[in-house]
Amino acid sequence: METVTIVDTSICTDNLGDEIIMEAVDDVVTRLFPEAYIYRAPSHEALSDRTLKFIRGSSWCFIGGTNLLSSHITPHGLWRLDERGAAAYGSTRTVCLGTGWSDYSPDATAKTRGLLRTALSPHLVHSVRSNYALDHLRKLGRDAVTTSCVTTWSLTPDHCAQLASKTSQSAVFTLTAWRREPDADRAFVEVLRTRYKKLHFWPQMHDDYDYFRKFGWESVSMIAPTLQAFDRFLENEDVDFVGTRLHGGIRALQKRRRALILAVDNRAAEIAKHSGLPVVQRADTAGIERWIDREAPIRFDLPQEAIESWLSQFKPPQRNSVPQPEPLPDRGPAIMSVQRIKNVARAALGR
Repeated sequence: METVTIVDTSICTDNLGDEIIMEAVDDVVTRLFPEAYIYRAPSHEALSDRTLKFIRGSSWCFIGGTNLLSSHITPHGLWRLDERGAAAYGSTRTVCLGTGWSDYSPDATAKTRGLLRTALSPHLVHSVRSNYALDHLRKLGRDAVTTSCVTTWSLTPDHCAQLASKTSQSAVFTLTAWRREPDADRAFVEVLRTRYKKLHFWPQMHDDYDYFRKFGWESVSMIAPTLQAFDRFLENEDVDFVGTRLHGGIRALQKRRRALILAVDNRAAEIAKHSGLPVVQRADTAGIERWIDREAPIRFDLPQEAIESWLSQFKPPQRNSVPQPEPLPDRGPAIMSVQRIKNVARAALGR
């Protein structure tokens, strides 16, 4: 039986968008490996000895979605990758699946280049969200194709043909507390208040709710902060989505609602460049108004050829030709430093 590890961004997350991403990742991986046993490794937490053992014992490993890749990987960053973890990933066939590159940034540091080159398979083509991520990954010596985010793979021409094209009377919006700009956020919501009869708010992250409350929009109703509640709302309410949350907007498109995503960083902006994803800058209130009034079909340019090319390397017999690295020995728990041992001893003795 084959074993597969999924680097799961929804473990120990404070962002419901990770659940949307992992749902799509799980769908792809289980279709490719319907009889495999699947392990899950957290991306947002340091890897335990147990998790490292699972990774080393896997035939394949998929890094699913989100902006895990960056130019400066640190022990406290989005992907808690260190030398020991990179070596474990490098001991199996580790590949990106719709992964993004965090923020507009210079080339990767020497240490980060070493970690990523060790972790990512040189024998597989990696799937990345955008041409921006593609350029960074190729500078590391890893081949890749731009497939957009894996959450958009369901936005086929047939699906988009069923999307609402007329402006709804109600809208749901999102805010991004960790990229807050109160003036710009207030301005775009005020546009919505003048154009829609009813507004709803969905907090995709916990801090988004506290940020929302500071504006004092008493007439705005709130959707419960779960993906299940958001899904039920989208399935049962005739609404448009306008907001700063990329995956909140993609979820609305998946549920056949009109959606406009307001860019606050590189993620939505870069995907839009090659896909036609409906995106404008958060401060572009004129662009928001034009989109509301346009009442035109949404067409998403799915990079189907790149997706099929990436998928093909995992289908028999192609996947049988991908070299499996030599397994690393299970070295057991990491050895504590002398200072660490002293600190533990002092704590035990109450000193």
